[in-house]
Formats: sequence, structure tokens, C-alpha cells
Amino acid sequence: MSDLLCIATIVLAGIVQASLQLSLGGLILLYHASMGHHRRRKTRYLARNYILGAGVISFLMVCALGFLISSLFNGALKIEWLIICVGIFLASALVMWLFYYRRGHNTELWLPRSFTRYIQRRAKTTGDGIEAFSLGMLSSFAEMPLSIALYFVVANCILNLSAQYQIAAVIGYTIMSIIPLLILRLRVRTGQNVVEVQKWRVRNKAFARIISGSGFLVLAAFVMVYWVL
Repeated sequence: MSDLLCIATIVLAGIVQASLQLSLGGLILLYHASMGHHRRRKTRYLARNYILGAGVISFLMVCALGFLISSLFNGALKIEWLIICVGIFLASALVMWLFYYRRGHNTELWLPRSFTRYIQRRAKTTGDGIEAFSLGMLSSFAEMPLSIALYFVVANCILNLSAQYQIAAVIGYTIMSIIPLLILRLRVRTGQNVVEVQKWRVRNKAFARIISGSGFLVLAAFVMVYWVL
């Protein structure tokens, strides 16, 4: 496969990954709770560690699956595994359209309520950098049912890249996966209120659902056409 095709697939997968909402929702909760209990500098410190934790999971997952593919599949996923990934993408598109958000005027997600309440409770009580880092990792892990196939496809693409581009591709995908968190941090630092950000998310929930589901659908078609057929 050409480097251009691999990069296009990685970018498309990164956009889809960035459309997932759990890590962003956790960061908003962290901001909202921390601003009422800590100084602004401490809040920025906690947010930075949260984002770092989410990014570390993306980085490590791509690296780990790349090692797995290299060891077990001689550096490239077989057609059967790519077809399974396509099937997961199609199922994920349906999940995004039908089940990802719970009904109501909120942005509550599909996760079990007990787990959601746990994340909310930890976000509201987090007071040190290590705990914020762990919470960022946890939020990324919680999205794994939807993101695991993305990591497999991205790792496969990176292994098919020329060697001089592979490290840059891993770092680039990691950054893409946390772009919404970085944008939120930038907006808060420039004076944007997190309450207004959350209101915007609620108003545009239907649009976000359509974009995320369509992203999975487009990625499924892209992988099927250029990697399977």
C-alpha cells in the first residue's frame, strides 16, 4: 500500500476517534468542579494531566497493537481481520446513531449509569495530577468498545508506512485523538465558560451523533474499498 493511502486512512480514523465524546465530557466535568475548589493554575494543571492521560492511552494502544500485528501477522493484518474491523465500524455507526446518547436534554452517554456516575464523581473530587492523569486514561479506556477497531486499523496502516514516517504517524494520530480536549483547554484559557461549552454540546447533540456515525460509515467504506477489495 502507498504511503498516501496509509496516511489518508490514519487521518480519517483520527477524525472519527476525535468525534467520541466521553473524554471531552469528563474534561468538562473536571473543569466545572475544579474551578469551584481550586485556583486557576491548579485547574490548568489538572486539565493538562487529564489530557496527557487520554493521549498516553492512544499512543500506547497504537504501539501495542502494532507490536501485536508485527509479531502475529508478519506486519500486516489479513483480509479476514480487516473485514471484521469493517463490520465493527458499521456496528459502531449504528450505535452512534441510535444508542450513543441517552434520550433527554443532556449529553449522557450509552455507558452503564453506575460507571458514568463513577466518572462524574471522580471528576468532581480529583485534586492532584496523578488522579487527573488516571481519570484521563480511564475515560479513554471506557470508549474502547468503539475505538479498538480504530486502533487496529491505524496500527496496521502505520506498519505499512515507510519506516521514516512511522513514529511521526503514531504521534500525529495521538494528537488528532485529543484535539477536542486541546481545543476545550484553549477556549477555557481564553475566557470561554465551560457551562456555555456544555450548553453548546446539548444543543448540537443530534448533529454530533450524525457526524460520528457517518464518520464510522465512511471509514468502513474506505477500508473495504482500498484495503479489502
